[in-house]
Amino acid sequence: MQNEQPVFLQIMEVIENEILANVYQTDGLIISTAQIAKVHMVNPATAMKAVGKLNDDGILYKKRGVGMCVAAGAAERIRENRRERFFTSTLKDLLTEAKMLGISIKELIEILKEKDKHDSVH
Repeated sequence: MQNEQPVFLQIMEVIENEILANVYQTDGLIISTAQIAKVHMVNPATAMKAVGKLNDDGILYKKRGVGMCVAAGAAERIRENRRERFFTSTLKDLLTEAKMLGISIKELIEILKEKDKHDSVH
């Protein structure tokens, strides 16, 4: 775990990414909080906080006596939340930074198109 984001949020993002990548499917079990703590070398309480927040957000649900499972519609919910965060935060920050650097919207669009074209080839 690295960067300035709290560790439990980073763990949540990893689990969400795994759901989006179909590592975990609807009604499928995710690894236990003990395993999460071990894999990410964090305190089990941190792993529990991440899983608990995903449960609160409707991404996971607890199957009594079994463990935490992926809720129906979790991938769609994750995408929806991330799109909203992208448009309200990430894009706003990008435009603010571009403006401070003297990068026009037109130039930014051209750079994005070129980057997309380059990434499509590889």
